[in-house]
Amino acid sequence: MVNPILGTLVLAIGIAGAVWPYKVARFEEQLDAIGSTRSPSGVEPADWKVTLTRIVGIAIGLFGVLVLFDI
Repeated sequence: MVNPILGTLVLAIGIAGAVWPYKVARFEEQLDAIGSTRSPSGVEPADWKVTLTRIVGIAIGLFGVLVLFDI
């Protein structure tokens, strides 16, 4: 019973990272800017971080498929 729910949740997180890597990486940078002197609205992710976010998103999505189908 837990596998379909957990698999769907993990798959959704992976798809978000793979389809919208810039938005996800920018959100992470905004979270990192909390408490610093930089304005959270003025941060931009580096190109390597956007690429890494896409790669990790694909890997998480594939893991979500494995959990969803109980492989």
